[in-house]
Amino acid sequence: MSTTRLRRTAAVVALAVLALTGCSNQAGAASVVGDQVVTDADVASVVEQTQAQLAAVPGTTFDEKVATTAALTMQTRHLILDAVARQEGITVTQGQVDAFIKNIVDTQFGGKAQALYDNLVSQGNVPAGQVPAAARDQIIYNALMAKIASGVTDTTAQSAAFTKYMTPFVAQLGVEVAPRYGTWNVFALGPVPDDLSFVPAAPASGGRPQPLPNPVN
Repeated sequence: MSTTRLRRTAAVVALAVLALTGCSNQAGAASVVGDQVVTDADVASVVEQTQAQLAAVPGTTFDEKVATTAALTMQTRHLILDAVARQEGITVTQGQVDAFIKNIVDTQFGGKAQALYDNLVSQGNVPAGQVPAAARDQIIYNALMAKIASGVTDTTAQSAAFTKYMTPFVAQLGVEVAPRYGTWNVFALGPVPDDLSFVPAAPASGGRPQPLPNPVN
């Protein structure tokens, strides 16, 4: 069975926009989310996984800068959404994560998990080891939206509800990114894709959230 066209998230959702300061008091910290830290070693590990996996996917190339940005962004996002889950009492089980991934594999990749992994790493620099966390992110996002925008189907209204919730939440939580990873004066976290096909990069200073890429065949 050929790979079906991935579903595309209808709109870019800006989760939060806030000024970031350097992690000057956290040696070896790539980012800090509340009292949780993403270390340089955490980022390097994901980048190494990405490079190794891409080497096995024909026709792909490895871009260390892009992979590093993706690794830092996704790991920071995991911590922010973990904090959302704690605040909102959202519990995600391993069974839910497994079922979520299996549904995507079965419905979009003909039951071939490796096809999903190859797509994610080539399209979004998401190595296989990060797929469960990405699935968990989506489940948390879905549960949150069910609470704050129940019954809302308009994507613009959904985005507005999400931004309204996340802006004060992230500001209160506190998020910092080390300046050695670039000038990130704004941090756009979103969208959380329902097909795990895209992990957004943080935009450059003064930039806007990146649009989703075109789906692949």
